[in-house]
Amino acid sequence: MTASARGFWLLRGRLGRVSALGRSALSSLAAPGTAGRTFRGFRSSGMRHDAVSISGTEMAKQIQKEIQQDVESWISLGNRRPHLSIILVGDNPASHTYVRKKIKAAAAVGICSEIILKPKDVSQEELLDITDQLNMDPRISGILVQLPLPDHVDERTVCNGIAPEKDVDGFHIINIGRLCLDQHSLIPATASAVWEIIRRTGIETFGKNVVVAGRSKNVGMPIAMLLHTDGEHERPGGDATVTIAHRYTPKEQLKIHTLMADVIIVAAAVYTPFTLGRSLFYLHNLPMLFIVHGIQKDAAQAGVHLEKSGIPKLITSDMVKEGAAVIDVGINYIHDPITGKTKLVGDVDFEAVKKKASFITPVPGGVGPMTVAMLLKNTLLAAKKVIY
Repeated sequence: MTASARGFWLLRGRLGRVSALGRSALSSLAAPGTAGRTFRGFRSSGMRHDAVSISGTEMAKQIQKEIQQDVESWISLGNRRPHLSIILVGDNPASHTYVRKKIKAAAAVGICSEIILKPKDVSQEELLDITDQLNMDPRISGILVQLPLPDHVDERTVCNGIAPEKDVDGFHIINIGRLCLDQHSLIPATASAVWEIIRRTGIETFGKNVVVAGRSKNVGMPIAMLLHTDGEHERPGGDATVTIAHRYTPKEQLKIHTLMADVIIVAAAVYTPFTLGRSLFYLHNLPMLFIVHGIQKDAAQAGVHLEKSGIPKLITSDMVKEGAAVIDVGINYIHDPITGKTKLVGDVDFEAVKKKASFITPVPGGVGPMTVAMLLKNTLLAAKKVIY
């Protein structure tokens, strides 16, 4: 396909409102507090208890059950079964493991899927040719390019090569633009996972102070957009007052902001390169950047070169006010001095913070499983064509 033809996918007019059918199908994306069943962080006795630990694993199971039912209902009406195509470049074992998890999850809800495997030296032009073919294939509902890509390939160009209506990662410039304009779009899965946790748990955001620690374009930024926008717009937002902190926010200033926050969302991950070019270490269904602290020896034995380390207890109990909700998107792989083994923790001091918070997500088992569920939900939305 020519460059001008590719540009058609980017420039085609897609900023109109969705149909009435689309609004109905998207009702589950309503503002927080509209879900049926919610959970409370305090018991009726008035006695202070530890925070409710939000099980992302259980919530994801429920969502996947809903998706499975919707898929079968969709097919029963004579429609084609949703189909997800995943383009996987290179031989990074972590990426291969994570893609296999996506394939397994898709199969569990009745979504067909395939892996298109290409060598690490594949050209950008070939990848664009593949996305062009998938864009035009009516059998394909959703397309996902497993990131990161090799250094010689521009990720933004490849992501924009996917037709917006099939961009289940939500990374296309049109999907991001529509998100920022409060219009319905395919939302990046991790941001959507955080939003769904807030919505289903019944955490109040209207008029509340929210701190988002992290400003990545795929996680922090879309989370902030979802939370601060108007709840009466086409794509309802959380009507919160949102403060975005990042790596250049001094710790003392971060503490000032978090102490005022009713909701704290921590997504302060950083890139952790592998020996073979840029990569991410996806683990246990958790598509966040793998941050390592204190296990350089173990990593070296695994063939992983660590250029940066994270700070597992970025948010401590003295930074959280009583009754705040805390959602931990971070992933840190640390050395446990007691067991001598490595373990997963988030960016929050979980044990200490849960004594002050009303809600808190654990790591693992919090945002991670929900992210995979929301990817599947995007695939179903793409198949139904309720957004585009």
